[in-house]
Amino acid sequence: MLEEIVAFKAVETAQRKSHHSLGSLERRIADARAPRAFAQAIATSSVAVIAEAKYRSPSKGVLRADYDPLALAHAYQAGGASALSVLADSRFFGNAPYVVGLLANAPGLNLPVMYKDFIVDEFQVYEARALGADAILIIVRILSPETFRRLYTLALELGLDVLVETFDEADIDQALSVGAGIVGINNRDLDTFKVNFDRTAELFELLPGQVIGVAESGISGVADFNRINTIGFRAALMGEYLLGAEDPTRQLRFLTAGGDPN
Repeated sequence: MLEEIVAFKAVETAQRKSHHSLGSLERRIADARAPRAFAQAIATSSVAVIAEAKYRSPSKGVLRADYDPLALAHAYQAGGASALSVLADSRFFGNAPYVVGLLANAPGLNLPVMYKDFIVDEFQVYEARALGADAILIIVRILSPETFRRLYTLALELGLDVLVETFDEADIDQALSVGAGIVGINNRDLDTFKVNFDRTAELFELLPGQVIGVAESGISGVADFNRINTIGFRAALMGEYLLGAEDPTRQLRFLTAGGDPN
């Protein structure tokens, strides 16, 4: 599945580049609001929640029948989320880049916004900042070392924080080689969709103390949330658990308080 998504992204991005020049994105960046401090927002004393907005996933299908990204983002903010992760992909996750811009610039929404996609090209990095995003996610596994370094450097130059997603020791080495300050460890293998927190704990030990560790995917309740807290993660990227809740605000409040409404 991961290879299929990445192959599609390369084609999709090439098509979009043919219709939107980098110059036009640079002009939009000049008019965009100043970036919010994503890293600072998730570097809290307790586990910060990066709450995700997406309509569906390749493995689970539709995640919320009444999906309204703006209402959902307000619910997340009211529930105590520290930041938002917004999918910029339409084919596989049912969102689109405009949703990133909608939430990044919505009146009354003050959370930092992360543009989340399978980033393979500079165009996507420029687009993220042009939309008003404060951070992007870069997946080490899908890029060559040279491309990863180039995209990471560009993001910093544009004022974006970067959450570097890793799956194994080699990925973490790559992340640390560029001085990444925020490193995510995906609990779920995107090839098998299996979740393994024991493996996550082993990989976490490779992160230097000053790096903000983010646990990603497969966090399905209070027990999982407490476990990543015990491991030492500073933040959790959560989507399906919150999207499936009848009341995401209440779900978040109970989760971060150590209880569970279900």
